[in-house]
Amino acid sequence: MSSSEGVKATSVSITPYTTSQTIVPSDLGDYNSITQITVAAIAYTEVDNDKGGKTVTIGTAAPSSP
Repeated sequence: MSSSEGVKATSVSITPYTTSQTIVPSDLGDYNSITQITVAAIAYTEVDNDKGGKTVTIGTAAPSSP
């Protein structure tokens, strides 16, 4: 038996939030291996504020669990 026998690989894309995240094998459905993890850019916005400066928001809150 080769070491790759029975391996069903997938890639995973995630969006970073302001809280930690864990990807575990049960999140992979029928797959049992991860070949690549792609992490999206951290959300960053700037808007002018009423004091003449900028208000910066970094990060996104995780969606609420059902």
